Amino acid sequence: MSQSLSVPGRRGPPKLSIGNVLVFGAVFGTGFLAPMVGPGLVPADLFILAMIVIWIPSISRGEPRGVLQRLVIPLALIFAGSLLGTMAVGIKPWIGTDLVKDIGSFASFLAIITFLRAGGPSVMKAAGWASALATLLVCGVLLLDVGTRAQATFANPNIAAHFLVTNLVVITRAPVPGWLRYSTLGLGIVGLVVTGSFGALLMSIGAFGYLVLSLPGRQKRLLVKRSAMVAVVLLVLAMVGSEGGLLAPEAETGFNERHLERSSEGRFGKWTAAIDVALDNPLGVGPGSNRGLALLPGEQEAHNEYLAYVSERSLIGFIGFILLYLALWRIGPRGGLTRALVIGFALQSLVRETFHYRHLWIMLGVAFVLDEQRLASSEAHERPTATRVVT
Repeated sequence: MSQSLSVPGRRGPPKLSIGNVLVFGAVFGTGFLAPMVGPGLVPADLFILAMIVIWIPSISRGEPRGVLQRLVIPLALIFAGSLLGTMAVGIKPWIGTDLVKDIGSFASFLAIITFLRAGGPSVMKAAGWASALATLLVCGVLLLDVGTRAQATFANPNIAAHFLVTNLVVITRAPVPGWLRYSTLGLGIVGLVVTGSFGALLMSIGAFGYLVLSLPGRQKRLLVKRSAMVAVVLLVLAMVGSEGGLLAPEAETGFNERHLERSSEGRFGKWTAAIDVALDNPLGVGPGSNRGLALLPGEQEAHNEYLAYVSERSLIGFIGFILLYLALWRIGPRGGLTRALVIGFALQSLVRETFHYRHLWIMLGVAFVLDEQRLASSEAHERPTATRVVT
């Protein structure tokens, strides 16, 4: 892909170019799963699809270099396991849908990395602004539903919360003004509170905990102190800010005891059933078939990505899934956003099935290129300046 996709800008807002428009539309659009523009399609998909179409010819050149090559084997195993499950139960409509989502998810990750690398600072600025603005607007919609488990335009509150955590991790190092960064982080935490997602809580602890532990000693202590103070203030505001507060015994916020009991009991039942499905069907039952064939209690998904893979895509697909996590970890530098998100996703996968979320792969690509640029800048800064000796 040529550099002409985007023109690097030094100051002011991002330049208007093909690369900037597509990246901004893809990142911003993942926050709004409405309106629908086709069967299962939302506006973000149009921008993502355009990026993928433009990226496809560069596959022959190995783009994105250093990433595509490391993901080939895990992805091949995932698709091999998926085909085994499909052969075992036959071609079903939901299997085809899940396979298309697989291809779209992984392709969007590779495509946006290629775009961000080619576009320079301007396209990265477009991604940062899009992430911040989408997060602020999503939080605004969420706050309109205070008193319930808010979900904005997402299918359920857990997806909304996953979107917020993913974007908040990236916004910590995105090239945006300080006022936009801190307002996004502050309002984003409030948005997480009103979604009441336990999976997002796990994801937050893992991702931000990794970033904090990666800091030098003094910065780490200072950040922990400030974060604790902010967390206490926000928790108090959340408890008293809505009618009855979060401590009300019947509050439908997701934090009350009744909700947690129902959630845990339901998940354990699905997990046990998913294990039985895996044992009874060593080749797997095909992507999406736990729900499609109503194999689990409540005719729902397994609410555990690991068990979903081993039961639907066989042991081969499960191994590919684990190797994919390891490959993503290895391509991310130590202390970077990529590894923070990988930890967060791995924890979230314990209680949800998240690998088809649009924002996950788009923002993971943004995080990876941010890490690359940060590492390159650090190495350039540490590189000794050559001196010329005049005799």
